[in-house]
Amino acid sequence: MFHVTHRRIPGGGAENDAYTGPQVTHSTPGGAAISYLSPLLAIIVGIVHAALAPVIVVGGVKPNLVLVAVVLVTALAGFMPGITWAFVAGLTANLLVGDPLGSIPLTMLLVATLAAGGARVLGRMVWIYPVAAVFAGSTVADVASLLIGQLVGHVAPMELPVPMILAAALLNSVIAAIVLYPARVLSGRYVSDEAAAW
Repeated sequence: MFHVTHRRIPGGGAENDAYTGPQVTHSTPGGAAISYLSPLLAIIVGIVHAALAPVIVVGGVKPNLVLVAVVLVTALAGFMPGITWAFVAGLTANLLVGDPLGSIPLTMLLVATLAAGGARVLGRMVWIYPVAAVFAGSTVADVASLLIGQLVGHVAPMELPVPMILAAALLNSVIAAIVLYPARVLSGRYVSDEAAAW
């Protein structure tokens, strides 16, 4: 949305309004403004995921930091920032790990879309929904990753490892619960402070 502002000259009438130039913000329907800083943060998250997630193992499963970030951004800031993070962070992580090229951004875009759709119905549960969305999104992402791996021939056909998928979803949900409060604080400051347009 583009806003044009005028500055009123003291003592002047409507005809003396001075044009101060356009103030441009790009806002998304039902979401926050997207700034230049958002893709940079998404790249950093993708790099951190590629560096830490492969070496961190809890209960036999690895966390998906990109997924946690994408779901929280989608739940807190809206659909457009969510899919931006899904693509940028997912592509960054994908370029640094050995997954089939495009598989991470594709699954993250699917997760962001589902998280945004669920937020329309359950988004008022601001402390519960993001964590629940991470659990559901982690499950969907793991199943989608296995299917993509089988389609491109990188993974032999196998039964779904349901216990591992649920354990990973639980781990990601715990991480989301831990970072939810700081993410909400940062989101509040970010939305109010960032007026730069994309």
